[in-house]
Amino acid sequence: MDIEVGSRVVYKGVEYQVVWIYENGNVEIAKKGYSSKIDLVPKNDLILID
Repeated sequence: MDIEVGSRVVYKGVEYQVVWIYENGNVEIAKKGYSSKIDLVPKNDLILID
């Protein structure tokens, strides 16, 4: 399974939800329920939660 918009992921030990994926491999993530706090991180740094 691949990371896609809406996926639950872990970044630096904290659970986030994927908001947007860019073609260059960067991903916007937000803590669940906090859509105003969005971080931009490399896709390779994320761990997908099944």
